[in-house]
Amino acid sequence: MPLYDLLTGFNLYTWSFSIASAVFLIGIIYRIIGFFRLSIGPQRTGFTTTSRINAFLLGLSGILVSPVRILHLFKAVLLDVVLQLPLMRQNFLKWFMHICIYWGFAGLFFFHALEGYVSEVIFPGYQSTLSPFMFLRNIAGVMVMVGVGIAIYRRKTNFRLKQISRHRDYLAIALLGLIMISGFGLEAAKIISSGIFYDMVEEYGSLDEEELPALKAVWQEEFNVQFPGEVVQVTPELMEEGRILNEDNCTVCHSNPKEAFVSYPLSIAMKPVAGFFNRHRLDALILKIHFLSCFFGLAYLPFSKFLHILTTPVSLIISGIAGQQIERDENKATRRVFDLSACTECGTCTSHCAVGPLYEIFDNPWVFPSERVIRIRESAWGRPMDPESRDAFSQGSFICTMCNKCSQLCPAGLNLQDIWKATRDRLEMESLPDPVIRIRELLKKHESKKPALDTPLVIKPGENPVVESLKKSFQGATFSNCYTCLICTNSCPVVAVTGETREFGSAPHQVIHALVLGQTELAKDASIVWNCLTCYKCQENCPQGVRITDIFYQLKNIVHHQEFGI
Repeated sequence: MPLYDLLTGFNLYTWSFSIASAVFLIGIIYRIIGFFRLSIGPQRTGFTTTSRINAFLLGLSGILVSPVRILHLFKAVLLDVVLQLPLMRQNFLKWFMHICIYWGFAGLFFFHALEGYVSEVIFPGYQSTLSPFMFLRNIAGVMVMVGVGIAIYRRKTNFRLKQISRHRDYLAIALLGLIMISGFGLEAAKIISSGIFYDMVEEYGSLDEEELPALKAVWQEEFNVQFPGEVVQVTPELMEEGRILNEDNCTVCHSNPKEAFVSYPLSIAMKPVAGFFNRHRLDALILKIHFLSCFFGLAYLPFSKFLHILTTPVSLIISGIAGQQIERDENKATRRVFDLSACTECGTCTSHCAVGPLYEIFDNPWVFPSERVIRIRESAWGRPMDPESRDAFSQGSFICTMCNKCSQLCPAGLNLQDIWKATRDRLEMESLPDPVIRIRELLKKHESKKPALDTPLVIKPGENPVVESLKKSFQGATFSNCYTCLICTNSCPVVAVTGETREFGSAPHQVIHALVLGQTELAKDASIVWNCLTCYKCQENCPQGVRITDIFYQLKNIVHHQEFGI
């Protein structure tokens, strides 16, 4: 059986489209329900799915009745979604990549894939084989291909993007590439296909048998149709007759395919294999590959990073209207889950993360904010973590300094700061608090086992390894400048709240003085080291330039290394 007959033996298009549409709708409904059902952070009593939907509808109605918010809505749609100006201000190449993929794919989707519902309604007499539609379709396809090329280039050359790229990132790029390449290949195969020419003549033409050679001559010479196994006579008289026939029968639906500035040169390159293509009707095979890849993308969209095509514009609009100032707790809970699905995994947060370089020390991918977003999203949708991974995730979460730079730079408008805070709260409830707190609890246990100090401290001669390491440090070496003026203690907000300075270790000057005396064990166990707010007031006010807060950091790092070996 010929390949063409085999492929057209049943309506593959209708079945595959129906299945893909059903999977897409089920996936979208599942995601929407999840936005109002799932939670990031501690579970709140009274936060039912119904209450969250009601809070969302109430907030939406508040936007619709407020002229100021409607103005912000239009501004967000135009500047943030359509033009993506915040992204352009960050990085022109990344903006250009997004614009190419976004607008190119949108053009192909609305004016080509949905041509029966959009193009034919907007443009009277529309046919996909007319100009300027062939030209515009090729422009849109080239835009997507350029965007895909830039995406691959950035993934391969950007140091941070290389570290966080996954197989599914390349799968998304490959699927887009397959859709575009098969689209151009299909158009080129149609241009050279004698089978499509004969189908067109049979279905639409009103030619006599003796007129057909003239039309074939014109379509071979000017439209690049190939007729394998046939010798098409070409004479000036025949060409003139053929042009008249073409004008009377074909120009209403067909322009010269040279307007397809990508597909037409590709069809010329396919001439050597035109006979094989036409005998086996491989244009039908390419058609199947093209629409099946499109339908696979449609079905895959709700369950992949492609979902951000739908959710990111909404997130940008929410950010443009409310920023990070959503009032109702129910809407905050809903936005956290929604924001996770709006993440484009572009790596902007990771590229600008202040603690990103710590990955080279800890080899923990969850130091990167983009990786934490993915892991939090997976956990929210039901993928658990084993204890070892959860401990590593806790470390990555609490290393974050909560500087909010990631939220301010996120091109998708995500409120990452709120997600980090909720995640930390959840980890603390699961007995995975900040490592500093965990070490402090360990020190308390160690302290309870130590004998009481009944005798005065004895200063032991010789080198102390901790003191020596501090002396070799730019920050730590300054402790020897201290002359116990108490300015650090007087400016410390922790001391101001507790009012306690009599017990050793409750004040900054005591820790520095202990280091001067070589009593490093006392210094490491001091409560002020672990209760420090890192406000830097002591360090800023020290007349001797002692880097007190930095010394506290180093003491905590030393203890962390002793307790956990990292």
